[in-house]
Amino acid sequence: MNHPFLNRDALLGLGVCLAMVGLVLRGFARAFRRDLARRKEHLRDERKSGDASLSAQLEQPPGWLEKNFGLLANLVLVAGVLTAVAALARS
Repeated sequence: MNHPFLNRDALLGLGVCLAMVGLVLRGFARAFRRDLARRKEHLRDERKSGDASLSAQLEQPPGWLEKNFGLLANLVLVAGVLTAVAALARS
């Protein structure tokens, strides 16, 4: 039983797409890490900003997605590479 979506070309295309999406997501994860570091520095700073809305936004605790976005990006990247390797190994 050979499914048309499990042929070599489809798996290779899927693997390459997942790897590229993983690389893009790693860039977003880097931005999240920079934002978390900026928030941490803001909380350390004793001076209070005159802009209350900006201060309130910076004092929000990071969510689960912000904390673990790098892990998710790496998982997508690894899944893409493994899928592409599996497609290349398939004859």
